[in-house]
Amino acid sequence: PFCASAGYLTVLNSFASAALGYCCHMWARAFVGLLYAADADILLTGYNPWGNFSSNPSGDVAVLLNGSRVQNVMIRSVRVDVSEEGVLEAQGYVSEVGWDAIVHLGFENVAKGLKLETVAWNNRALNRGPVAPEGPQFLPTTGDLGAVALNTHNPHELWSRDAGDFFCNEIYYRTLYKIRQEKWRRCKGALVPSIFIHVPPVQQLPLEESAEFVKSLLGDLVHASAVLGNPRCEGGGMHMASTAIAPEAHRLSRTVLA
Repeated sequence: PFCASAGYLTVLNSFASAALGYCCHMWARAFVGLLYAADADILLTGYNPWGNFSSNPSGDVAVLLNGSRVQNVMIRSVRVDVSEEGVLEAQGYVSEVGWDAIVHLGFENVAKGLKLETVAWNNRALNRGPVAPEGPQFLPTTGDLGAVALNTHNPHELWSRDAGDFFCNEIYYRTLYKIRQEKWRRCKGALVPSIFIHVPPVQQLPLEESAEFVKSLLGDLVHASAVLGNPRCEGGGMHMASTAIAPEAHRLSRTVLA
């Protein structure tokens, strides 16, 4: 009887140890996931005023959202000039790999609402030739448009296949081309989501409402595209080709908006 009891206790102890080990393992996975989520960042760019415009709603929306969070992901905003130099500066930010999503904002003074640009054309601003001579004629967004269509219910939402022939289209194409060329992805089968949004004049839509719509859209992109913290991408961590990028790569080396 003693031996039988001892055997029973041994089995019970093994079971308890296994259960405890499993609980610790699951807790550790959850804890690591939270750490990764805390390091996750979205790059949001907007433009400075230009020409006869004393303000630029795209840059103003970026300022309003800088430092806020969606789906446990921090929004990091920058403003650039409406020029070739501004586009190249934005590409410097984009190239700091580790972003969980990249969203560009632009201003369209004749827009009737918030325009989600689904395609970028291989054309430099002011028709100065292709952005990438070896690139395809156009590139579609890497964002999950199905999730956007299902989850957004803003009456001012518009969809567009023409981002124009100015710097808005060029900055968009450069980003989409970079993501595909470098194979930046959140996990297998999910490229880093990127989309361009044209913001209308404040007379058409107040800044606060534009900012809330952009923020909700960012949340949809994060949730649908296997961004860090999403259970679809077990283990988290951005992948560039097959190489994992360290969480420290999420930090901008340049100064973001205060």
